[in-house]
Amino acid sequence: MDKVDNRYNVARIFIEKGEIKTIEQIFEYIPKSVVSRELKTNNNRFTRLISDPLEFKLIELSKIARAIGVETKVLVNLALQDENKRTKPGRKANR
Repeated sequence: MDKVDNRYNVARIFIEKGEIKTIEQIFEYIPKSVVSRELKTNNNRFTRLISDPLEFKLIELSKIARAIGVETKVLVNLALQDENKRTKPGRKANR
């Protein structure tokens, strides 16, 4: 992710303003195909990771964070918040 893409800056601004609250929302501004290519993963796997962000490897979140211009922990926190909002069959949501 060496090449600076303005869409990464837009995503960074929205993350900093608190308008992006989930990993999935990042990809309303940055095409999934661009990021999956940079991470050297196929689009099907990447789509699955976006819908279940805790499956991302830490290094993958770190590379995305670096490209966006935020700390890795920001994306880790987004992934954790997203997971806390989900309820799994047979389980109650954590509150």
